[in-house]
Amino acid sequence: MSSPNSSAVGNPFAPQEPPELISFEKSDFIGMHLADMLYGITVLLFVRCLIGLLFPKAPRVRNIPLALYVFVLFALGTVFMAMNLNVAVLSFIDNRNFPGGPEVWAQAEAYKAIIVVPNTVFILANWMADALLLYRCKVVWDSHYWVLGLPGLLYLGSISMGIMTIFQSSKPNAGIWNSVTIDFALPYFSLSTSLNVLLTLLISSRLFVHQMWLRKNVGSMHLPYSSIIALLVESSAIYAVTSLLFIGCYGAGSLVSAVFLPILSQTQIIAPLLIISRVINQKAWTSSTRQAILSNPVFQDASQATTQINSHALRSPGSTVFNVGKESNSIRSVV
Repeated sequence: MSSPNSSAVGNPFAPQEPPELISFEKSDFIGMHLADMLYGITVLLFVRCLIGLLFPKAPRVRNIPLALYVFVLFALGTVFMAMNLNVAVLSFIDNRNFPGGPEVWAQAEAYKAIIVVPNTVFILANWMADALLLYRCKVVWDSHYWVLGLPGLLYLGSISMGIMTIFQSSKPNAGIWNSVTIDFALPYFSLSTSLNVLLTLLISSRLFVHQMWLRKNVGSMHLPYSSIIALLVESSAIYAVTSLLFIGCYGAGSLVSAVFLPILSQTQIIAPLLIISRVINQKAWTSSTRQAILSNPVFQDASQATTQINSHALRSPGSTVFNVGKESNSIRSVV
């Protein structure tokens, strides 16, 4: 049996709990507050995306389907934060003296709606975020549908394991932090993380190849992905990194995983909203970007080794201008 909390020595007010439970409570507490900070970023991005999609500048039109996606994704994240806060109040305040402490109370109540619902909306938001990344991968890779083969299988596996995780967590003493005979949460998070990392690598590598192609054919210029930050945002790297940190700690049985799970609940929403924000600002690569570039006279001339780049420009409504070379030519990528 674990020894009492060492911090209780000389402190009559310290909780009489095993050290590992105290560490778990600290990790959970830190994770919740970090998630609260990230939720503020989520709110700002949600408002910005919703305004940009519902009240776009001319000549762009409203994008109702994407606005609905943003609203549902934000609603899921908000439900998770609200119910997670309610669980924190119930465990750390209302049931502080439960035998074993707040975390033991939460594990004992893990099969009830107050904990099953936030777990469920977390997984639903995860599916929606992964679906957008899959779509972005399809857009960036254009007609190379074979690239989506493995990510598609991982996504289906993530959905099936997610359903099993929800079903398992609705049973007594079978939450994601409980020791169970068959743990569906570990393969679920493993598949989801593998999918995130794979999609991030596919998107970032493809954008990097596009970047090199543009640089080779046009030369030195202000390229759309010359910024490392832009490349990381477009490839949803923040989502993949957070997933890796969580699954690494969770798979190793480290209590630090309790810090990263609440953070992951927000980064999996922030990452898609950042991509959508770039689409609204006409900075993201879209299905028509490559066609617009290839049809640009600047690039048609640049593809000929003996021809100089002239100053023609592709003029299309609602597009973003990227400066080209010293002649201040322009390429417009349609969004």
